[in-house]
Amino acid sequence: MKPGDFLLGVLDIFAILLPGVVATWLLVQYIPAPVLRDTLSLGIVGQEDLSGWVIGAAFFLSSYTLGHFVFMIGSRLDSTYDGWRRRTMPDTRDSTYLAANKLHRTLNGEIEGRTFSTLKWAKAYIQVKSQHARLEIDRLEADQKFFRSMVVISAAVAAHFLVGEAAPVAGLAAIGMGVLSYQRYLDQRWKMSELIYATALIVHKATPPGASTGSAGGERREEP
Repeated sequence: MKPGDFLLGVLDIFAILLPGVVATWLLVQYIPAPVLRDTLSLGIVGQEDLSGWVIGAAFFLSSYTLGHFVFMIGSRLDSTYDGWRRRTMPDTRDSTYLAANKLHRTLNGEIEGRTFSTLKWAKAYIQVKSQHARLEIDRLEADQKFFRSMVVISAAVAAHFLVGEAAPVAGLAAIGMGVLSYQRYLDQRWKMSELIYATALIVHKATPPGASTGSAGGERREEP
């Protein structure tokens, strides 16, 4: 097991499983208990014979599945980050981005475009040249994706308490959590992007042509 493999697992836990646990809890609140027990038993065993591992497996599967849906919805927030970045730090003022973009055009200008941005190129370049340099990047990526998903979860929890439970205090607390999560998402995504650009530049300067400071094996799944 390589460090990158472990961090990919952490990324899945923070960005998918944890938000999925809350989403599953919310879903259970709106499913009548008899219907839930019938669903879990699958008509194979009696409701009274449901074992802990069956319930645990169903909870895990539901959390993982709903977590992916939350992740998909949360990815829509990336466009709001792009707008925030253009207002607070335009490309013309971001020297780190400009240097990384210049390197991107010099080395692989033929694959430049909206579908393969400088950020994606820099991550791929670091992965090829120095996998170990991805450790801190992966941590920030896990953080920003977790808080991005928490924005969606907070909105759902707020609706549950405000509409379903008529509990305004809890609903307002969930709204506050969503606002704070969004602010944290912006901050962590900014730090991650800048670190990726800077690391690509440093790795390029430190790595002789044709050499790699990390093993070439191990593919990494890229997520939106």
